[in-house]
Amino acid sequence: MAERSAAVRKRHSFSRYGRADKAFIIISRLFLALFVVAIIVPMIYIVIASFMDPVTLQNQGITFDNKKWTVTAYQRVLTNRQIWIGFLNAVIYSVLFTLISVAVTMLAAYPMSRKDLKGRRFFNVIFVITMFFGGGLIPTYLVISDLGLLDTIWAVILPGAFSVWNMIIARTYYQGIPKELREAAAVDGANEVEYFFRILLPDTSSGLQASDRRSGALAVCGDVEQLF
Repeated sequence: MAERSAAVRKRHSFSRYGRADKAFIIISRLFLALFVVAIIVPMIYIVIASFMDPVTLQNQGITFDNKKWTVTAYQRVLTNRQIWIGFLNAVIYSVLFTLISVAVTMLAAYPMSRKDLKGRRFFNVIFVITMFFGGGLIPTYLVISDLGLLDTIWAVILPGAFSVWNMIIARTYYQGIPKELREAAAVDGANEVEYFFRILLPDTSSGLQASDRRSGALAVCGDVEQLF
């Protein structure tokens, strides 16, 4: 009874629409179905092809006869040492990149949030310019080469460690913290370093999480693809 009543309610709700709305809903659902099929079919093809012999796949195409399936491709992947080294490097690069990026971003965001910082507008302009204009691949390569970072892990991590967008997010968050908190810390004898590490950092977990999401493995993979 419950399923029948739900179906009747859906039918009545659809009948309330006009012809144009009904046509739009039907066409949009058809496009959505085609889009889902266009995504699922290649994935199914890849999964089935991974269990087939390359020669059989090239000559006969995919088959649903599991007697012709094999796990040789997976055995080659799991026994390939270079693939595991690549996974290990991805983890190391991601962890280091995230730690360095968050540290640099937060240390830059706090002084930029202070209105009494001398040259604050100048540094803001410099940071914003780098968001729209970049030196390009060749100047970046020359800088890395002159610094002696070629063929090292730091050639991948350091060039993209600082994100101006993440810095702006953290700076905006710092600006929203009441000034009375800094005054209370100063009364207790805390200097700028103690105020930053003991009070601000524990209070900025949301900002750190946002920066972490932007500075994860995908960013590292993008830098690897560009540099190598």
